[in-house]
Amino acid sequence: MLAVWPWRRVGARPRGLAAGLVVVAMATAGGRALAQIGSALPDEPPVAPARTDAATAPVSAPPSVLPTGSRAAEVEPPVADAPSPSPSRPSPSSPLPPPSSAEAAPPLAAPVAPVATDGARLDEIEQLARIAARKQELTDEKSIKWDEAAKRIESAPVTQVDDNGFSLKLPDGSYALRLRALVQADGRGFFDDDALQATDTFLIRRFRPSLEGTLFGLVDYRLLPELAGTVQLLDAYTDIHPWAWLRVRVGRFKGPIGLERLQSDADLPLLERALDSNLSSVRELGVQLWGDVAGGVAQYAVALFNGSVDGANADTDFNHAKDLAARLFFQPLRIAALADGGSLGIGIAASFGNRKGKLPTTSAGVTSVVTGLPSFRSAGQNTFFQYLAPTDTTGASTVFTHQLTWHLNPQLSYYYETVGLLAEYVVEGQGVQKGNTTTTLTNQAAHATLSYVFNGKVGFDGVTPTVGFDRKLGAPGAFELAVRWDWLRVDPAAFGGAGGASASAVEYADPSRSARSAQGWTAGFTWVPRRSVHLAIDFGQTSFTGGAGTTSAPVDRKTENVLIARSQVNF
Repeated sequence: MLAVWPWRRVGARPRGLAAGLVVVAMATAGGRALAQIGSALPDEPPVAPARTDAATAPVSAPPSVLPTGSRAAEVEPPVADAPSPSPSRPSPSSPLPPPSSAEAAPPLAAPVAPVATDGARLDEIEQLARIAARKQELTDEKSIKWDEAAKRIESAPVTQVDDNGFSLKLPDGSYALRLRALVQADGRGFFDDDALQATDTFLIRRFRPSLEGTLFGLVDYRLLPELAGTVQLLDAYTDIHPWAWLRVRVGRFKGPIGLERLQSDADLPLLERALDSNLSSVRELGVQLWGDVAGGVAQYAVALFNGSVDGANADTDFNHAKDLAARLFFQPLRIAALADGGSLGIGIAASFGNRKGKLPTTSAGVTSVVTGLPSFRSAGQNTFFQYLAPTDTTGASTVFTHQLTWHLNPQLSYYYETVGLLAEYVVEGQGVQKGNTTTTLTNQAAHATLSYVFNGKVGFDGVTPTVGFDRKLGAPGAFELAVRWDWLRVDPAAFGGAGGASASAVEYADPSRSARSAQGWTAGFTWVPRRSVHLAIDFGQTSFTGGAGTTSAPVDRKTENVLIARSQVNF
């Protein structure tokens, strides 16, 4: 057993290269000990003494038949069947007689020879050590791979589909891609006016797929076309934002004039914008420096634009001059100590720039003119005012924009839980020219919209249900009631003598076709099962001063009564 024990101990699995070296040292020491034990043993094993019990001794073959050193030598030799006398017991003082060949001592068990030489065992130990080391390497490699896999999972793009559309972004937000769409299907009908009733219709009011996102956490971008009605590009810009207080937006986007104009079309409490939206452009093309200060307590914007016509979305500038616009907006309730008071916004926006129209030109028998002047529309999208624009080739009877055009726009909004208020006033100075006569007309407009929401909250970004529509929970979503009062007044000087000026005054608009003023109110009800779905119905009434009859005897245009229903999906 002494020869085997060290090797059994070595068979235990070493742990790492250090454990393998310890095993090698133990094996070497064990081999040396076995060599010393083997040298102390006699060459021939001693013979075991014969047994004297004749009754129990078996009969065996003669000793000469068994070879020396065979395993049969370990068997006790046979004795004769005759009884043998018991030998006398020697005294303690007498020496013991030497044992005879028949009484030789029994042989010792021969030691078990090693299974392998020391060199072979060392090779086996080294092999086991290498196997253990390789297993440790594999374990380390797996650990590294798991760590790398965990890092990849942490940095893998996150896909999200909800009421805000489809988005794909990195967890840190450095890269993002969002796909959204707005679809508005309307039904529009008029009352008490046969001419307008002939235009009752269903229509796709807006269809706007959008693509927006973020690049390396520094640049936002947005692309928004309008595919309903006249196909046009509304938004196409990049927004560089190294800091929240310093952002640069370049491209086509909404200008700072018009607080309601800055609201998304999908979030309006009523289906059509107020009359004062006629005094602001749909989009501007240029560059704007803007940002939020103190966490949005103050917001500023300074921009340089081509100068789009009010109510329009021009692709290019029609003259070399540019418009300068600015806006300053405060939200004092964003201060942490006042946050429970709701959301209050007070601001003012302004713009000014020189503009000049172009004389009529004829190409392929078609005469076109660029007046650079707007026309005004009602809630039912009917034109109730426009400047004189006959297609005469000299331009003597056509009114053009001329020189300075400016806007001033005080803004107010307040939202608290379920109540919302938005109000603003817009005044513009419109430089005009007819023939050799120039002047500046001052037009004004304003509106106030009040809304109340059940089962939800209202804000500048629309209605959010407390619990979205869920049939199992019995949750219907949110409901919004809204009412608006608005008005628009054109400078009386635009109508010459019909506007109260002297009979010789120049006329810039036809009083029998264009109203001097408009005033209206609108009420609406909207069901918002989720933010992405709106079902709404509005009724609006707009009355006019002038706009009908004859030039010499103008009368008031018929009051417009319009009912609009809409199904909206915005995701």
